[in-house]
Amino acid sequence: MDKKKLPYLKRIFKKKRTWIILGIVVILLSYFIFRPKDNSKNIVSDFVKYANLSQTVLATGQVTSDTDLNLSFNSSGIVRTLNVSVGDKVYAGQVLATIDQGAQLAALTQARGALAAAQARLQKTLDGASNEDIRLAQVNLDQTKLTQDILVKNAYKNLLNSTPQAVPEGGVSDYTAPTISGTYNGDQEGTIKVNVYATGSGSSFSVSGLASGSGVVTTTTPQPLGNSGLYIKFPSLTNNNVSSWVIILPNKQAPDYLVNKNAYETALSQAQLSISQLQATLDLKKAQARQPDIDLAKADIVTAEGQVQAAQAKYDDTIIRAPVSGTITSVDIKLGELATALNEAIVLQDVSNMYLETNINEANIASVKVGMPVDVNFDAFGTDKNFKGTVVKIDPSSTLISGVVNYKLDASIEKIPGLKPGMTANMTIKVQSKDHVLVVPSRAILTDKNNKETVRLITNTKTKAYKEVPVTTGLVGDGGMVEVTSGLSDGEEIVVLVKS
Repeated sequence: MDKKKLPYLKRIFKKKRTWIILGIVVILLSYFIFRPKDNSKNIVSDFVKYANLSQTVLATGQVTSDTDLNLSFNSSGIVRTLNVSVGDKVYAGQVLATIDQGAQLAALTQARGALAAAQARLQKTLDGASNEDIRLAQVNLDQTKLTQDILVKNAYKNLLNSTPQAVPEGGVSDYTAPTISGTYNGDQEGTIKVNVYATGSGSSFSVSGLASGSGVVTTTTPQPLGNSGLYIKFPSLTNNNVSSWVIILPNKQAPDYLVNKNAYETALSQAQLSISQLQATLDLKKAQARQPDIDLAKADIVTAEGQVQAAQAKYDDTIIRAPVSGTITSVDIKLGELATALNEAIVLQDVSNMYLETNINEANIASVKVGMPVDVNFDAFGTDKNFKGTVVKIDPSSTLISGVVNYKLDASIEKIPGLKPGMTANMTIKVQSKDHVLVVPSRAILTDKNNKETVRLITNTKTKAYKEVPVTTGLVGDGGMVEVTSGLSDGEEIVVLVKS
């Protein structure tokens, strides 16, 4: 070969090798740039499968009996007899316990004596009135007038003293009112005005209206409002934007006004009635015995019978009787101790008929219906032992518990040996269930920009490439699983989570 051509050939060869190397580099770069992306390390996936799906509501309740009575005394006193203990079976009407009855028994005896006297007066009316009877009727009338006059005056005084309070005279809405105490000793309705004014040594006030006087503004010692019998104590020595207060007597806005007003009106009507009755009695005694005399005497008997009934009721307040038959499950009193009125003393239950009681929050109550089955286990028997029940009642009214709206639910329970009221019941209410349906984890369900539900379906099991497909869901079950009614098939792999 011509030695002159060798350098040229070498240059050509070197040039081709350069292009080959460049081509290989381009091929390698294209592979790494355009190869399918491998998501396998960032994807958490699961498979579409058939399963039994159920939706339940969990609740914790207590065993309660059909008869669940907290019995108490209607008055306070020392416990004198206690005739039962826990576990005793009792019958309706049985006396379970008593407290001091001396005063009540005396009042009952006195009322029975008054009834006997009224009956005797009736007989005497039938026999005709004597001078002695007439004089006695006059005395009774005079005494009744005095007594009723006192009662009416006392009731009117109570009315005038219906929780007095001070309000701003100018209608100011942002204020803290002074405290009014004491007892108004006047007998007129009207207003007491209190004007606050500044002095060299602080603040003072003057009183006008139903009372007159003055005093020093203080936050510690109540000051008299003139000669009214009332006292005033101010909430603050400074920052008081009210200088004129009005105390209206009686205070018709007071919480006890209506009670006092009704008591006063009742006292008036009772006074008129009592005086009228005794006046009629006196007039009739002065006249010859007539049928109205007999009727009035009979009316006295009716009144006396009412007094006996009232005394009997107070006597019964010292006794606890079993209103129905049942079993004593709790005794919270002891002989010789002070029993407080209306405090639970004895619990009477019917342990042969028990049910479950629980509270369901408002987020779940809409899905619970009467008749739904309930699985129950009890802490006392071990959580591995399950029993059956049924929802029998849902209260329509709500109850606020720790700031959460709840509704009380009752469920029946099968008869279980050893089951006792008050035991804790762990309840699982079966709201809805479906067998052999396609399910996916709820975390796999997404919502696209059109508010349609979608699932990321894996198209390459090796690289975990995926695409979004629309689906239709059904029952949302326990354990974070959701029914899929269309869009997926059994065994397909879907994306549950993409790691960031």
